[in-house]
Amino acid sequence: MEFSSIGYFTKTHGVKGQLILRDEEDFETQGLTAFFLDADGGKAPYFIEELTDAAQGLIVKLEEVDSIEQAKTFIKKTVYVESRFILEKEEEDSYIGFEVIDEQLGSLGLVTGTSDNGQQDLLSLSYKGKEVILPLAEELVLRIDEAAKIIWYRAPEGLVAIYLED
Repeated sequence: MEFSSIGYFTKTHGVKGQLILRDEEDFETQGLTAFFLDADGGKAPYFIEELTDAAQGLIVKLEEVDSIEQAKTFIKKTVYVESRFILEKEEEDSYIGFEVIDEQLGSLGLVTGTSDNGQQDLLSLSYKGKEVILPLAEELVLRIDEAAKIIWYRAPEGLVAIYLED
């Protein structure tokens, strides 16, 4: 069985043995029944009782881990899943070099980088000598012309101006 690291437990949550999992890889939770941790030269399964999305990561309740004291022993441990649960990464840098054209301001420049703040994908670009970071949100992207490498955008009022202030 092949395993892939997906992140690590950062801290306990609540009083019933839950843990916060900082996931660094996207993985499928449908059909996932266990996380695996390093143990005696191999991987030991820990069966999942409950998974809940939270701002700081996933809240995980493992079977037979019912107290803060038990949960504390898992902190900083690397967490693995069977490799078949790892989701294929989308090409995150696929928009580098695309021109962003805002409906009000016109051309904002070329995308120089992309990132993810945990909530959404972000585009970085240089506009009037300043770095501008724009959320790549459905409601803000009017359309994307892959062939012409153009992102037609509707920046929220004042967003770009914030980056131009000294």
